[in-house]
Amino acid sequence: MIKTTLLALLFAQGSPQHTTYGVEIAFRSGHADRGFIINDRPVVQPVMWFSGSGTEFSAWSNFALAQTTDGARPRIVELELTHEQTWGKVTAQPAIRMFFYHDALSADRDRSLEGWLTLSYDVGPFQLFTRQSLDVLTYKGAYFVDAGIARRALDRVGAEMWLTVYKKRFYVGPHFEFSTIVDPAVRAATTRPTYLLVRLSLGGEF
Repeated sequence: MIKTTLLALLFAQGSPQHTTYGVEIAFRSGHADRGFIINDRPVVQPVMWFSGSGTEFSAWSNFALAQTTDGARPRIVELELTHEQTWGKVTAQPAIRMFFYHDALSADRDRSLEGWLTLSYDVGPFQLFTRQSLDVLTYKGAYFVDAGIARRALDRVGAEMWLTVYKKRFYVGPHFEFSTIVDPAVRAATTRPTYLLVRLSLGGEF
């Protein structure tokens, strides 16, 4: 039922709009997901996307340039289909994401399919948001929520800063991502609960 609902929302398009596509390559000091370091060595992250009528399809990948401190060399590929709909100050963005994971130094392989829903509310100079995901394939029932407001069960605090400079259809820009896990139990079980990642992106959209 969840997958059916998401697909219906993703393909509910309005009047025809101009289709755009783009490519980007990013050089990053490491890679993290949901507050946890996946790769603590430099990586290259290429991405390409096609979008139109509020719907976008993208293919993203992560290639490690060196072996991590725990003896791994993870490669990740993500395919994502999203649709964005706005009603006044409220924006909804349902998505379907499939990922493939492979460690080049071992036989470890993994893949799964997730349903995502991002909701945001514009309050002038700020925007409140929440992101929720549910695994529907390999890890059925696994649920994750991320919110940009204070809540009683505060597990992680993060901040991002970026600057993008455009030259016609091309752009370049640095990006900084800070994250720290504040929950004592989760922090104690994590080898690197606090991190700062730096990324430089080069790309173009047509």
